[in-house]
Amino acid sequence: MLWLTRPPYLRWSLVGLLVVVSLWVEIRPTSSVRHPYVTHDVARGESVEGALEWRDVAGGVLEPVLGTGFADRDLTAGHPLLPGDTTHAPILVPPGWWLLDVAVPAETTAGMSVQLVILPASGERVLPPISGLVTSVRPGEYQSDGLLGSVAFPPDRAATAAVAIAEDRVSVLIEARRDRTTSDL
Repeated sequence: MLWLTRPPYLRWSLVGLLVVVSLWVEIRPTSSVRHPYVTHDVARGESVEGALEWRDVAGGVLEPVLGTGFADRDLTAGHPLLPGDTTHAPILVPPGWWLLDVAVPAETTAGMSVQLVILPASGERVLPPISGLVTSVRPGEYQSDGLLGSVAFPPDRAATAAVAIAEDRVSVLIEARRDRTTSDL
């Protein structure tokens, strides 16, 4: 007699518990944080403070930033401000200079002067070093790549620098830090 057996109360309660837990996971309040978004286009070197709007985003989605400083690259409206988008001081690149990405030493920071030494192939004459200005530094694509810097070069030497960088025949010298002495080494 099938109709005289007890109903499966335990199964029903487990299914009900599963439904309640899944509903709670779906509609529970998530933690949100305020994050700056760019409201209008900002050119490299301009202050970002007047071009930001703070919006609520889910916590942990974007790295927190202060929302101060100067644009390290051209920023477009509507995008969130990320840690690599700003610098503390404006980097003034002379007009007409060209930016090239090149591997730089570990202690390189934005604003430093560099010398790009072109390593000659056998039988070629040695070229004088090319002076440049580091505008930004970021990690390479892979962890083993080290740092990659955007370096501004004068227009009359930029093509030579670009060819040497593409052929991987360069060595980058950075200026000595003024806050260290030889006794610190």
